[in-house]
Amino acid sequence: MTIPAPSDEERDVHGVNVFLRGDTAQLADLVAAVDRGELRVDVAERVALADLPRLHARAAAGEVSGKVVIVPALAAR
Repeated sequence: MTIPAPSDEERDVHGVNVFLRGDTAQLADLVAAVDRGELRVDVAERVALADLPRLHARAAAGEVSGKVVIVPALAAR
């Protein structure tokens, strides 16, 4: 379910509140599809939770594209 949220028309920003219901079985099906290679999620980058303010600044500047995963502690890769 979605409902309108505050927007900033001058910057062409449109807000929406999204309400979700957790569905363990559906999540398990999605994980299984990823494991089987049937579903692929392209992640542009992973960002440590501590770097979230910097990510927000980059996004506001239009420097972020693609999906970003926020992780509590970023392990070396």
